Amino acid sequence: MKWNALTDSLRESGALSVDWEPAFRAVPRRLFVPDRIHHGGEWLDRKERPVEWSELVASDIPLVTRLDEDGSTPSSSSSMPTVVAQMLRHLQVSDSMRVLDIGTGAGWTAALLARRLGAENVTTVELDPELSGSARCRLVAHRLPARTVVGDGMLGHPAGAPYDRVHVTAAVQRVPGALIEQTAPGGVILVPYGTAFCNGGLLKLTVAEDGRSASGPFVEDVAFMWGRDQRPGSGEFEIGDVRYGPSALDPAAVAEHTDAAFAIGLRLPGLFRQEVWAGYDRFGTGRFEIWDGVSYAHCRLADWDGGHAVSQSGPRNLWDELTAAHAWWQRQGEPGLDRFGLTVTVAGEHRVWLDEPDHVVG
Repeated sequence: MKWNALTDSLRESGALSVDWEPAFRAVPRRLFVPDRIHHGGEWLDRKERPVEWSELVASDIPLVTRLDEDGSTPSSSSSMPTVVAQMLRHLQVSDSMRVLDIGTGAGWTAALLARRLGAENVTTVELDPELSGSARCRLVAHRLPARTVVGDGMLGHPAGAPYDRVHVTAAVQRVPGALIEQTAPGGVILVPYGTAFCNGGLLKLTVAEDGRSASGPFVEDVAFMWGRDQRPGSGEFEIGDVRYGPSALDPAAVAEHTDAAFAIGLRLPGLFRQEVWAGYDRFGTGRFEIWDGVSYAHCRLADWDGGHAVSQSGPRNLWDELTAAHAWWQRQGEPGLDRFGLTVTVAGEHRVWLDEPDHVVG
């Protein structure tokens, strides 16, 4: 697919708003993607496979551009064009607004913002000096010289505050108070938000007139790489004093339903999950495991209502709590993530709500 054809598709789907279309056409992603990208389990070099590289860059997929030290975990990427378009649409910018872009990466989003608002109104922050330097070179080369800063984006950039808009491209479990303090009253903070149980939703916060809090709804189903200080821990546990029983809930109702998982994560913060194959089990089935670092539970994916399908240990009966949280979600009418919202204070208080900020649920 060629870039103009992809842009047409984004407009037709509604992901790309009409006010952002000129910037998308003028600043194609290929200008800000490194020559080497990781795809299909291997590194692909533009010089060696130019046709395949060009096809991938003009496709509606995320592109991994850097891996962690383990050689397998992505640490930086060029986001899926649909998601970039959605986020810019939700940012609701107007001419001359000042924007703080957190997570420069390869620099494409900063370039789009600079094209739309003027480079003098865009500050972009990146923790990795090498990534920041490469992005700065690309921005300058294409005459979109946004201010590039090396630093921890979760601390914002006080020297350039206040900002009318803050655009974050790393997932958080806690919204930093510094971002609220550096956003003008009435300004918008757009940030991917998730829990250890479900990553996540795109949160659109509006800063209160007193500048001490921000509140708003989740507006899209997105999943981003975690900010480096926001990654959920391993949540290690020890299994002992096991209690067995049947399940009243088919684990597939959670494992295969993002809205349910998102709601449960909000109701039960600090809860981890994974699906594993349990070949040692006489049923030879997968298991849905959950834990909080102290307590542990699992339920077989097959024969889940059998007498020993659920195992629970530790001070909490986590499977019972998950089942109750799922039942609560059903009683509320099985709300999608767009019915949930969050209020955050500069002091660090987080209040999850359903439909209205006064209806606090977590």
